[in-house]
Amino acid sequence: MNEFRVTAQRSGGWWALEVEGPGLRRSAHTQVRRLDQVEETVRDLLALRFDVDVDGRLAATWKITVVPVLGDELAAEVAHTRELRREADRLRDDAVSHSREAARHLREQGLPHRDIGALLGVSHQAVSKLLAG
Repeated sequence: MNEFRVTAQRSGGWWALEVEGPGLRRSAHTQVRRLDQVEETVRDLLALRFDVDVDGRLAATWKITVVPVLGDELAAEVAHTRELRREADRLRDDAVSHSREAARHLREQGLPHRDIGALLGVSHQAVSKLLAG
């Protein structure tokens, strides 16, 4: 697998991209308006550079790693935010799992959906989804 590193740095209203990787004697450069456009743009650039079909077998092996240049303080803030979001996702998954288990136990005791919902702090419709899952 060929791995390409893309350094993205703000320049005016654009992200200036510097692409480095195997087969490139010198860095390749391009630009995009938004970070979500980087991978497609870089794949197109590499396909042109190596004269291959962008949807071909070789292009499918390219791994593209984007490294935005943000500055230390902002990079730390973004990293912290992403970590908090991962933790929130984990906690949400745990809450759903525990809610599903509690809902099943409460149903086994003969409680109606509305009572289960009141006990768990969710709607009776959510109880139906928990018990169906």
